[in-house]
Amino acid sequence: LTLGDYLKRQGFSEAFRDDHLLPMAAAIWSSPAHTLLDYPAEAFIRFCGNHGLLKLVGRPLWRTVEGGSRVYVERLAGTIPDIRLDRGVTAVRRAGEGVVIHDSQGGVERFDHVVIGTHADQALAMLAEPTSREREVLGAFRYSRNLTVLHTDQSLMPRRRRAWASWNYIGADDGLCVTYWMNRLQGLGGQDLFVTLNPPRPPRPDTLLRSELYEHPIFNPAAIQAQKQLWSLQGQDGVWFCGAYFGAGFHEDGLQSGLAVAEQLGGVRRPWTVLNENGRIHLPPVPDVLEAAA
Repeated sequence: LTLGDYLKRQGFSEAFRDDHLLPMAAAIWSSPAHTLLDYPAEAFIRFCGNHGLLKLVGRPLWRTVEGGSRVYVERLAGTIPDIRLDRGVTAVRRAGEGVVIHDSQGGVERFDHVVIGTHADQALAMLAEPTSREREVLGAFRYSRNLTVLHTDQSLMPRRRRAWASWNYIGADDGLCVTYWMNRLQGLGGQDLFVTLNPPRPPRPDTLLRSELYEHPIFNPAAIQAQKQLWSLQGQDGVWFCGAYFGAGFHEDGLQSGLAVAEQLGGVRRPWTVLNENGRIHLPPVPDVLEAAA
């Protein structure tokens, strides 16, 4: 049952759908609002419940990392002695005992195992000879491309400052446009900073700080079904996969899938425990110890 069908069946108004639910969801998933009508209703409601979005009172406090995601990326990178930059992988080739990597600088190296931590479509493109199963599962994921602009142009925010919110959605029939107020999201002082996805017009040149082109997964029914099959691809001839597409498309999902791969590949356990540590991704059930012994 899709979200669109669920809303119709339950009699929700078009105003609730178009003026509240879809703009909020579009801001969360960085996807055009109309594509979210194809999102499976059960998965959508479960996500909203897990993140406290179904409550009117007593909602959880959302936290951010001081300094932004750059901080934990730098912390992780600091533990890795050999990071190769500007050497994009052009091919991942299974070669008998091991996996051969070809990079953009002409380098060729062989490894016992390779973990591909990218978007699903990028992972599929890297595989020199993907299996039919890899084509089917990884090929089920689609992505939306979003121009993301960091700027200080207040004209891309609501006209009344009292109406400014952390997420500010601009209605569009054929795409997504949302402005994030970074000062409020990350507790920043000083000049107001905004990040706008797909601005309807460019910010004034004197307000433009940076622009990037990003791709975000679209979770339609085909993608949701493919998620349940992802783990069946793991470890075949030394190739493993992880990424945000294993879950809801967020950094936390990439982290959970990466940790799960590391534990299965390395035969070690992470040195900490948290509630529902793999709850954001689909993993095969753990065999019952007594059944395995029998």
